[in-house]
Amino acid sequence: MSSPRAPAIFISHGAPTELIQQGPWQTTMDGIGREVKPRAVIVMSAHWRSQGGFDVGYQPTFETLHDFSGFPEELSKFKYPANGDLDLAEQCVSLLKGAAYNSSLDRARGLDHGVYVPLHHMWKRADVPVIPVGISSKATPRDVFRAGEILAPLRNEGVMMIGSGGMVHNLGALTWGNPSNDKPDPWAAEFQKWVFDALEDRDFAALCDFREHAPHAKEAHPTWEHFAPLLFTAGAASAWGEQMEELYSGWAFGCLSMSCIGYGKIFRDS
Repeated sequence: MSSPRAPAIFISHGAPTELIQQGPWQTTMDGIGREVKPRAVIVMSAHWRSQGGFDVGYQPTFETLHDFSGFPEELSKFKYPANGDLDLAEQCVSLLKGAAYNSSLDRARGLDHGVYVPLHHMWKRADVPVIPVGISSKATPRDVFRAGEILAPLRNEGVMMIGSGGMVHNLGALTWGNPSNDKPDPWAAEFQKWVFDALEDRDFAALCDFREHAPHAKEAHPTWEHFAPLLFTAGAASAWGEQMEELYSGWAFGCLSMSCIGYGKIFRDS
């Protein structure tokens, strides 16, 4: 890395089976892990909707949640025993509450697959402490963006920030017989292009109002929890004028985006 500031990245994490498959997406995650070894990582996953505010998780060693069904049995046996960081988790709660957002420490919830699927490929030894942050059930898109802004100063202390969701995510529209493809459905490609254009232009206001401005927004996200982590990542990058870096581009099942973007220098110049 060319800067001491830890990166902020958004990962489209795909299906739980990405944990046990091998391909270009996994190679990209592995490459990020080789390049970046942060002090800790804050992760907002689409799969944690906290009932109150932006709750922050802590366990000395996190339980692995198998929050899915109908997948190979080996997934239900997988463990990712990452440690928590109590001081940093409490600092996150304090920062969020100091900005007038409800937040509390959650000591009961383990890590869902939106967290450990990408992290396993980055740091297989589970040796980077994890601080999960829930998406407040009462939050607006602007609130989620603001949560990223609030926690962003921790990047200057060596803490990486990750949003884990899906740039296009509509399970009802998937073509299950087409697990990997380079030709997405036109509506999905059009929506994603709009997102990339907004990110490249740093038009974060439009990004927060994506449901009003983006083409095919309702089709791309019938519910918005998989888009929320992208807003969190954008908020984490908003203060420094950083330009987006496209880390990975790909599709599965016709319209499930696997695209990943980052802020801050991640891959060294070759």
